[in-house]
Amino acid sequence: MKGYKKSMEILIDTNVILDALLKRSPFDEDAYTILKMADEKKINANIAAFAITDVYYFICKNLTHDERIKAIKALFNIMNVVSVTKKDIEKAMSFSEFTDLEDALQLQSLKKVKGNFIVTRDVGFQKLTDKAISPKDFIHRISQDFNETAITKS
Repeated sequence: MKGYKKSMEILIDTNVILDALLKRSPFDEDAYTILKMADEKKINANIAAFAITDVYYFICKNLTHDERIKAIKALFNIMNVVSVTKKDIEKAMSFSEFTDLEDALQLQSLKKVKGNFIVTRDVGFQKLTDKAISPKDFIHRISQDFNETAITKS
C-alpha cells in the first residue's frame, strides 16, 4: 500500500462517516476502508465543520454521550476539519447547479482545501459535479493509482 498518492485530498460527506460509525451494511465496509486510509495517512481526508453536528445528531440514538464524543474525537485524529465562513456560504449560494445549500457548502469546502474529490453516496450530488464520487468508485480509483504507481516503479 506504499504506492498511494499522498497528495490525494478528499472531503468525506456526512453519509459516508455515518455508514462507518453506525455500521450501516452494506456501505460500512467501503466507508471503513476510506477512514482507514485516512488514519494511515494514505490520503488527506477532510470533513466540513458543519457536518460534525450532523454526525453527532444522527449517532445520538445508537451511542451514549461519551461514545459520541469519543467517535468525534477519533474523527478529529484522522481528518482535518474545514471551517465555513460567511464568504464560503455566499460562494456556495452562488453555485447555480445546486439547489441544496448543504451540498453546495460541501463543494465549497472541497474547493477551499483544493481537494480532488468529495466522497459521497448521494447519487444526486454525483450527477451535479465530477468532483463527487461514490466510496466504492473512490476505492477502485485509488487501487488503480496504486497499481499504476507499482508498475512504474518496477
